[in-house]
Amino acid sequence: MHEFYARNAHKYSKSMNSYLRLISSELEEVSGKAYGTLFQEIWNHYEKNMLEYFPYIGGNKVSGTGNLTGAYFFVSMGEVLKLYGVPLDRIGHLMVLAYERRFNSIPGFVKKIAYKSFTNVRLLKKKYLKKDVRNAANAVLNPGSFETKTMIPPEEGYDFSYHNLVCPLSDFARAHGYEEYMPYLCNLDYVMFGAFGVPMFREHTCFEDGDYCDFKLKLDAKPMEYWPPVFEQGKGYK
Repeated sequence: MHEFYARNAHKYSKSMNSYLRLISSELEEVSGKAYGTLFQEIWNHYEKNMLEYFPYIGGNKVSGTGNLTGAYFFVSMGEVLKLYGVPLDRIGHLMVLAYERRFNSIPGFVKKIAYKSFTNVRLLKKKYLKKDVRNAANAVLNPGSFETKTMIPPEEGYDFSYHNLVCPLSDFARAHGYEEYMPYLCNLDYVMFGAFGVPMFREHTCFEDGDYCDFKLKLDAKPMEYWPPVFEQGKGYK
């Protein structure tokens, strides 16, 4: 285990619990276990199978570390729930419920600020171009970390777009056999953007297409429904 993850293990345990306790009643229902017991099983799996093997991609200096460590809370949840006979689509729905409840708990004024920041295209471009530079510099030091590219102009029909060129979540899934979870993890982006009222669309993923993940905003559109998951809706989005 990299020393960074060992040093932050307690923080990750608290963060995992902050998500999973939001669906504690559902977890107890599907597993037949008390939440405290089940949480410990999930945390044990995460510590042994995730933290032990996560690549170091820049630590707290980069936002992508939180994406990697947080997403795999749900993969460990899924791996434990499978032992209790819970099917993958139910696991995917539990992911959505946890994310949805977490973001719905954000105060309304904070959501308004976030909405304004995502719909001010000029400032958004400026912010993400700086992010591209930071990510590129970090990738030199920590190969395999997130790399992004702001698209100027954006794809036709959209107001703003950027690409993830490298996705550590996808790479880790391939390396350790968690591929089946990736479409559900990608679906959580729709939950997050939807919570802020921001219409995001994606037609490419690093995992499925092997080229990039696209994040495209169409500000006069309605946010997509995220359950059933976007990849099952037959609209060409992922």
